[in-house]
Amino acid sequence: MSHGLRKLPTWALCGLIWTTCVSGCADRSGDFERYIPESGTAREALEAALNEWRDGQPPGDIKGSSPAVQIVDTHRRADQRLQQFEILGEVGGDAGRCFSVRLTLVNPSEEQKVRFIVIGISPLWVFREEDFTMLTHWDHPMAGEAQ
Repeated sequence: MSHGLRKLPTWALCGLIWTTCVSGCADRSGDFERYIPESGTAREALEAALNEWRDGQPPGDIKGSSPAVQIVDTHRRADQRLQQFEILGEVGGDAGRCFSVRLTLVNPSEEQKVRFIVIGISPLWVFREEDFTMLTHWDHPMAGEAQ
């Protein structure tokens, strides 16, 4: 394993391995669609992930969720809080269910429009689009690198 991969959190490595396996298998078997959750299920997972963030919880496992939900979002600022969010709707994407979301943040105040991808069966993985792209391209932020 390369030195850079050892610095990724365990959940990120698991997501990387899972995503790679699913992506690799999809081209050969044409069975990738089974890892794309129903629209309503994906939206519920995204909403649960955003509620966790608004309630001050870090990315990772949502305790007590069924099916299990894992959140991957390395682009959050440590002191910045999510005040409110609006799921604008499902949008086209290359993988999973992709949703556009308006985030209202405080400390400092800022409004962002971002995309999240939901993929998987159990767990359901909720990725910020940039994190999903990094994982599918075997890329990651280096230690000390600004995000």
